[in-house]
Amino acid sequence: MALVLARFVFGFSLSWIVAGVLLLATLLCIRLVGIAVVAFADERRGNVAGAIAVALLVAGALALIYFLGDRLHMALGASMLTDGAPNWVAGGNHLSAAAVFGAMSGVAALAAIPAWLNRPRLSPEEKAARAEAVRALKEKQRLERAKAREKAEKEQAKAQKAEARAEAAAAREARAAAKESKGAAAGKRAKAEAPAPRGARRAGLGWTALFLSLLGAVMLAFAFSVAPLWAPQNASAATVTYYHNLAERARPVYVAGGGLLGLGLLLLVAWQVWRRPEE
Repeated sequence: MALVLARFVFGFSLSWIVAGVLLLATLLCIRLVGIAVVAFADERRGNVAGAIAVALLVAGALALIYFLGDRLHMALGASMLTDGAPNWVAGGNHLSAAAVFGAMSGVAALAAIPAWLNRPRLSPEEKAARAEAVRALKEKQRLERAKAREKAEKEQAKAQKAEARAEAAAAREARAAAKESKGAAAGKRAKAEAPAPRGARRAGLGWTALFLSLLGAVMLAFAFSVAPLWAPQNASAATVTYYHNLAERARPVYVAGGGLLGLGLLLLVAWQVWRRPEE
């Protein structure tokens, strides 16, 4: 792509160089021919002098075109566009399409110069009217941009207010929901913590427990007073044997008293737990 661009630039620039040199040569030829006609009284000598001047100028123009084309070729050949490639203009062909297209573009641009130079001129009134129209258009565009910006700012402010209201409503709803959930949780916790209504205790069960406990305690006390489980300290062997025999005989009384006392305690616990159904 860079090589194609270099060929296009070469053709375009060469067409402008040729046009410029030929235009300069034409102006010089007109000037020198005029001088020759005026300088010589003999018309023939004046024509000969003019012809010689034109021939020299044409030869010089061709030499200048060749020189400037060669310089242009060398400059573009040493640039980064061609990367030092040999025969970069045509690449082995007689003509390069890109260079020809560049030359045609240069000629077309040159052809547009006379039309641009001969464009219709505007009068001062038309220039003032056009400038006023341009200013009015710019002012209108500025007002439209200002209105659009103001409208956008209002819409943005409205959107921000709506967002703030929505956030406030969401916060209120969240607080209300939190209060409701807190109240419900507190109610549930209170209900959970509140003791369940219980019925009255069973009086017969309590009196039975008390009677059995007292009976078992009395039996244990009587058995211990009559037949102790261990002999006094510093007792002889015969005394120890005697107390041991008494304890063996009183074992049924101990068992019965302990059983009655344990049963009484169990009934006392049942009296605390097992109640009548709530009416």
